Amino acid sequence: MRAWGVVAGTAAGVAMALAGCTALSDEPASSGTSSLSAGPGAPAPSIATTAEIAFPRTLQADRKVEVRIASEQGDGFVLAASVTSPYFEGPMRVQDTVRVTPGFPARMRIGLGDAVCPAAEGDTMVEYEVAPPLAHDSDELAALAETGAASAVDEVLADINAVECRQRIATDAAAPSFVVGPEPADGQLATAVVLTRGPSEAEATLVGLTGNVIFSLDPVAGALPATLSAGQASAEVPVVVTATRCDAHAFAESKKTFVFLAAYEVGGERISVEYRAEGQVRDALQALFDACGEGSDSDGIGGQ
Repeated sequence: MRAWGVVAGTAAGVAMALAGCTALSDEPASSGTSSLSAGPGAPAPSIATTAEIAFPRTLQADRKVEVRIASEQGDGFVLAASVTSPYFEGPMRVQDTVRVTPGFPARMRIGLGDAVCPAAEGDTMVEYEVAPPLAHDSDELAALAETGAASAVDEVLADINAVECRQRIATDAAAPSFVVGPEPADGQLATAVVLTRGPSEAEATLVGLTGNVIFSLDPVAGALPATLSAGQASAEVPVVVTATRCDAHAFAESKKTFVFLAAYEVGGERISVEYRAEGQVRDALQALFDACGEGSDSDGIGGQ
């Protein structure tokens, strides 16, 4: 269903599309069971029939959304939330213990499933477990829990789905990732981005690679453009990664420290795709960053 407010976007595409359309904050959810009290027999809170779904900037790197479940009357705790949507495979579920009180919705952070391309029909629904503030023990809260369901304002999910389905045109043809193995040397990580053929046989041309607020990523001279032809399984593009920001401000501001951007031309379309450094490659980048940051007051990378 499409109603209510919209929260700023996904990855690069939705963030630009929805810029200036949000009045929702990026404040973290408040959890805990120690701040409420109620008399014997207090009922579970009465939950609003519509839930909000937000996509704060701090959650975008991990593909998580924030489901905001509001109380129309009474205090209590939301213990679990599950989202079923035509835009993503699911259900998508999280368990937590988050306070809810009128004017202060419970904020449940849920990882997205794979995008459904094209999107299916139907409404997005949120199922939840809610308990009254009668216990300070999680087992007691669970025993008092009641279940319910609310419809969800899913325009944010629709926008994320549109961006990710568009990106899939490129990644199904030539998914980007880092080569595993190289270690930092002389303040740089000389490595490669490998393009791997997926289920699509479309020809894909990589035309750009960029870094982020912490790391610069520079293709070796002459490496771009690089085309993965139909029937070709993979191709490598040599690159050099350098940590260019090591100050405390960068630590605080970085939300996508290990996320990089690839730009493609596929089927006459220009498509940008985010990809992440994982595992050993992420460890190598961490070491590169730590070497850059020696002498800094901070001991590690901020953000995600």
